[in-house]
Amino acid sequence: MPAIGDRGGVWRFASPAGGAAIAALRAAAPGALPDSYFALLGVTNGGEGDLGVEPGWFVPWRAEDVLLNNREYQIAESAPGLFGFGSNGGGECLAFDLRDAGAGRIVMVPFMGMDLQEVVVIAENFDQFALLVSMPMAGGTV
Repeated sequence: MPAIGDRGGVWRFASPAGGAAIAALRAAAPGALPDSYFALLGVTNGGEGDLGVEPGWFVPWRAEDVLLNNREYQIAESAPGLFGFGSNGGGECLAFDLRDAGAGRIVMVPFMGMDLQEVVVIAENFDQFALLVSMPMAGGTV
């Protein structure tokens, strides 16, 4: 399988997250987030690029910023059961949907008026989502 940046799309790498930052996030995050998420942070801690599904662009939050961003955007209060990990660089939050035990679907929800009624599933799990990172959408990105 091609690596991030070799999938035909644009990807702007950031430096990898350090082991301490990944361990701190893993310890403080709600639920058991998938190992593949932490592996992505070990490749690019931040960065941005194509995403082969709507919203078409992915900006992962740095490991050091994930908990702070979840607090500042009040995700737990506005959309209980979601845990944000990035955005589309604009008005959409990308999050783990932890409402169903072990489900871990990847969803998109608007930052403004964040509401569980507005959630759109974009991948059934993080492994499926990760395959779409740096892959252009069919017909071009949005």
